[in-house]
Amino acid sequence: MTRSSGIELRIAPPIGIVVLGGSLVAVTMAGAPHPALRALVVFVVVFPLLWIALATTLSYTTARALRMAAIELPSRTRAMGSFQLALTLGHGGHAFPAIGVLTNARFSTADIVLDSGPWAEIPILMAGRVATSRWDVMVKQRGMLRVGPFRAAVELPGSAIRATAVFDAAHVIRVLPAVYQLQPFVDALLAGRHLAVGRFQTLPAAIEEYVGAREYRPGDSPKLIHRVLSLRTRDPYQFYVREFQDPSRDDLSLVLDTAPPLDGGSALHRYRLEKAICFVCALCRTFAARRLTVRFVCQRAARDVVTLRLRPLDADLDRLEMELANLDLTGDRATLGRILLREVRRHGAAVIFVSLRPREQVEQQRLPMVTLTPDHVPVFTREVVSQ
Repeated sequence: MTRSSGIELRIAPPIGIVVLGGSLVAVTMAGAPHPALRALVVFVVVFPLLWIALATTLSYTTARALRMAAIELPSRTRAMGSFQLALTLGHGGHAFPAIGVLTNARFSTADIVLDSGPWAEIPILMAGRVATSRWDVMVKQRGMLRVGPFRAAVELPGSAIRATAVFDAAHVIRVLPAVYQLQPFVDALLAGRHLAVGRFQTLPAAIEEYVGAREYRPGDSPKLIHRVLSLRTRDPYQFYVREFQDPSRDDLSLVLDTAPPLDGGSALHRYRLEKAICFVCALCRTFAARRLTVRFVCQRAARDVVTLRLRPLDADLDRLEMELANLDLTGDRATLGRILLREVRRHGAAVIFVSLRPREQVEQQRLPMVTLTPDHVPVFTREVVSQ
């Protein structure tokens, strides 16, 4: 178990009122003409002071005896999702239990404190035992979420101070983009390019590699029928065929705009970027489910252009989400123009450009590609999944 890195002391607000009230009562009764009231004056003044001193000492010593035993939290989560945070504390003392321990954690991102979190109470923690505080945390912002330091406060009734044990342990959670569910007609973006129901080749070429099996479609060669899977089906008229794909061929290029627009403020730009990132992630998953290979391109820094080849594999899609988790408005218009021109010149692949500007630019209208503005994102989005 880990000791606290320090103890923060804060004067409890009610103590000043109690001491002032006791002093006024003592002064008033000390001036009374009856000597028999002096014993009562001593009791009224001394007993509260002794109680305050005892409660203050116990609060401080109990806070110093607290130890951090374990922290339970995920390594990554999603925006608009929630996770459970658990902090386990131990009592390293030998006699007096810890009563009314309040625990909380600080949440920050990019050196900006988002929230200190609500206080969770541990009613009693016996010496030599452990207890756990739990929180349900909902994350709204994509990026790197830093959880910590953790605090455990002890303030016994009547204590002059609140003693808070600070544990500097910090953990980083990667917050992935939110999950968008797209409309079924999102396939219209590729109309006329890659929506044919059958294969153009009856047999796989030598360069193609096996990627899996699917249901038989009109136009498939009978030589591609997967006999084992077809015999396992209960429907005698249902067949499965082996599917092959050229590993060097991309079905479409998806370019994400990371250059800040000229109109609007920074808050509007970041809002458009968040929607565009979640939409691009959903597009890649949708096209991967269609057995399409996506070439994702975006600008990450001044001279840093990211290119990811996303095949219908979970590992590639996870790599995309990890990349999108830290993406920011760091692009420029000149580099973006060169990227679009290069992708359009690539033969055989459709190009989809997800822009942050409200209108398609003139230079983009001249290129044979599909441009999606921020107004198109709600049209193709069915719902945002909260996990």
